[in-house]
Amino acid sequence: MNLSPNGSLSISHNVTNPKLDPIYVNDATVTVTIKDSKGADTIDESWPVILPYISGSNGDYEKSFDPFTNLIVGNIYTVIINVTGIDGLIDYCEHECRALRKIC
Repeated sequence: MNLSPNGSLSISHNVTNPKLDPIYVNDATVTVTIKDSKGADTIDESWPVILPYISGSNGDYEKSFDPFTNLIVGNIYTVIINVTGIDGLIDYCEHECRALRKIC
């Protein structure tokens, strides 16, 4: 995942449960939080934010965000995804990302 100051961002996550058939989970609550290198929430949003399920997909959740204007190029940020399924499924993922200047 790339983070770029002043650019819109789409965050997506696919939820599966190998104990189910089919394995795709379409009824979970999926949230995202972005923290700076000191562990504080970034100030561009009120975190956590819910990623809505994409209707008709196989466990895909996604949200587009307005440009994050407070990211600092070169700094490391942590994108945290939390999943809670109605069947007791719990998942937690962290992605460390460096904010990069977008070159087109």
